[in-house]
Amino acid sequence: MCNLAWIGAVLAAAGAGCGGDKPSRPGPPTVVAAREKPGSHSGLFSDNDESLADPNGTRGGPSGDKGHAASGLSERLAKADALVRENRFDEAAAAIDQALASSPSDAEKQQAAGLKAKLDDRRRAFAELVALVPKLASQDRREVVAAQDRFFERGDVSAVVLGEAVRTGDEPTVRAAVATLAHLRRPQEAAAPLIEVLGRPERKALWPDAVAAMETACPEGAGGPLLTLALSTQDAAQRVAALRALARAADPPLATVPAVLPWVHSAGPELAAALEALARTVEVHRLHDLATRRGWDMELSPQAEKQLDELPGRIADLLKAPAPHTAAAARRLAILTRQVPADPIPGVKVLAFSAERDDGRAGAVLDGQWNTTDPSKMWRYPADKPGSIVLDLGQSRTVCGVRIWNVNESNAGRRGWKDVAVYVDDSPALLVVPAATVQIAPAPGAAEVPDYSITVPVDFRRGRYVRLRAASLWSQDQTTGLAEVQVLGF
Repeated sequence: MCNLAWIGAVLAAAGAGCGGDKPSRPGPPTVVAAREKPGSHSGLFSDNDESLADPNGTRGGPSGDKGHAASGLSERLAKADALVRENRFDEAAAAIDQALASSPSDAEKQQAAGLKAKLDDRRRAFAELVALVPKLASQDRREVVAAQDRFFERGDVSAVVLGEAVRTGDEPTVRAAVATLAHLRRPQEAAAPLIEVLGRPERKALWPDAVAAMETACPEGAGGPLLTLALSTQDAAQRVAALRALARAADPPLATVPAVLPWVHSAGPELAAALEALARTVEVHRLHDLATRRGWDMELSPQAEKQLDELPGRIADLLKAPAPHTAAAARRLAILTRQVPADPIPGVKVLAFSAERDDGRAGAVLDGQWNTTDPSKMWRYPADKPGSIVLDLGQSRTVCGVRIWNVNESNAGRRGWKDVAVYVDDSPALLVVPAATVQIAPAPGAAEVPDYSITVPVDFRRGRYVRLRAASLWSQDQTTGLAEVQVLGF
């Protein structure tokens, strides 16, 4: 059952301030999480702020100086607005009261009234979400969905409530709060609570949940603290969890490379997670020529230099590792460092296309058949129509290239696409800037021929959607299109 102790304390403090008519009354504990550095959680509930240390509001200068007073009042209202947005309710109320006591103009009174209304709204939402936290851990799926929907609707305050639930709740509460945080679409505010879960040995059962949430939220600011945790802990299981989370963070630091090399060159429990973290760092910092140090600007120790020189051989050995997880992590790193080619991504589907013929459907580009002249086995459309097709990879992937077989109609070897543009993005609406362009050769116009595909290199772009567009054709005669397409990556 959910531990309600912390919820009761927060609601007791919040109750008096959530009535709606008097926002200056005591509200929920003042939250300063937005000012915390990732990994720092001290003073989450604090009423101290040096910027409000002057209760008389004399920062504008002498009382007779109207220009300075007006300037100070504007600053105070701006400060109050910032405090409301940071969910620091008591301080925001104090700042508004100070502004109203400083002879404001009618426009400033109106601004203060708007801030009071916003403050009231957030206080009510805060208290409502605190009361909903137990519902997130309910056994009734309908209650869970309803509570999550409300948290998603009030993202302006929900991250703080969820963060406190993660820090102080029992295991079911923490697991439910972590899952909700992951899908909140506020990654910066998710980082600190997730790192705290990973940093607490008593939360060991929840480390996999935090790692999974890190992958979904992918917050910036988490990389440094996670690497520090991996290097500082004496617990091998905690080190593995920190490295796995680091492999899913948006910003693994460059220092990850020399830090994880000893684990990559060992056979300890950290091996697979260290490979994952190293691959993520290579991908983020675009260190695809890691062995040659191209683009590298960090001084390395002699030991790290030696381990880096030996890395290609070590990766080659690990590709044959009996542990599937280790072999898979080694393969990803090998692809990223250009040691091995990428494989076709499975499960690709056609999302959209510009045109097609009844006897040459767009879906034929994914049927696995290129060595044929059967028109029904190719995507074909009138040559006077634009040529464009969008492929859905099912989830965000790293795209390393696109393999294309041109349309291969019998005795029509000069048909097909000529200049091709490839686009990659996580949104179909953003497939507007080419990731690569290339000219492809016409097909031979006959079956049972050597492989005539062209691979278009794509420089490790992340995205769920891939668009191919014909910038020009070999011939405007009758029909054109493509026989087969494979998206390469992982």
